[in-house]
Amino acid sequence: MAIELLYLKTFVKVVQCGSYTHAALKLGYAQSSITNHIQKLEEQYGGITLLERRGKSMKPTPSGELLYEYAEKILSLHQESHMALQKQEIKTISIGTIETLAIYCLPRILEQFKEQYPDVLIRIIPDCEENIIRRVNDKEIDFGFILDSPCIVPEIESLSIQKERMAVVVPFNHLFENREAITLNDLENQSLLLTEKGCTYRAFLLEKLKKHGVPYNVSMELSSVETIKKAVQNEWGIGFLPDFTIAHDDPVRAIHFANEEFDFYRQLIYKKEKTNQKVFNLFISLFNV
Repeated sequence: MAIELLYLKTFVKVVQCGSYTHAALKLGYAQSSITNHIQKLEEQYGGITLLERRGKSMKPTPSGELLYEYAEKILSLHQESHMALQKQEIKTISIGTIETLAIYCLPRILEQFKEQYPDVLIRIIPDCEENIIRRVNDKEIDFGFILDSPCIVPEIESLSIQKERMAVVVPFNHLFENREAITLNDLENQSLLLTEKGCTYRAFLLEKLKKHGVPYNVSMELSSVETIKKAVQNEWGIGFLPDFTIAHDDPVRAIHFANEEFDFYRQLIYKKEKTNQKVFNLFISLFNV
């Protein structure tokens, strides 16, 4: 089909220029290529002569005049289809993410995006990382914004934005308050206030504690980061959260591990075909800064 369009384009240009030589100059082809295209086109239409010499110019035969009308329409529609796809309207972008990132990291990016595409509806879909990855792969959602170890899944693009530090969160009068850093062993039998099951950093912490044989006590499972911080402030236990969720004026303190063992990255994941749309490309670019 692409070859046929090429032949039609050459044919239309010869009719418009009235010369193989001038058409070759306009299209940037050798004159022999122009001649070959016309011959191939005539063969495709059963050997019908499409052009004939009249004086110093090449003119379409009656059959050529009829084909010229159709060729212009075909080429015009082909160009129109390309422009339509380039300008295809994206009405909705769906983003699967966790509450932590939705609250602390997405607002700035969405604000920038809305400045350029105010009419595009943004759907934020809260879920756990495992489900987000599956839903991106199954094309149920456009993007996943996750906090996890590097995502390596065939046919899914992963844009690692930055590595995030994890912190133990304690009230100001806690025995860890003045510590510069702690170890996993320091968490022995501490009352832990953690996110719900399905959260990757919760699972990673508990796996580390088990691996090192450190006894632990999960005192509460809370779905909201702010609720965890409030519970820590009330001295109900200690939390484990990404460092970026703790502000300087929060009534709790973040303490890091002496040996950082948590490889968590903010990542944007998506199917490769998303890069075929200008709207999606802009959205991706806002994360890559």
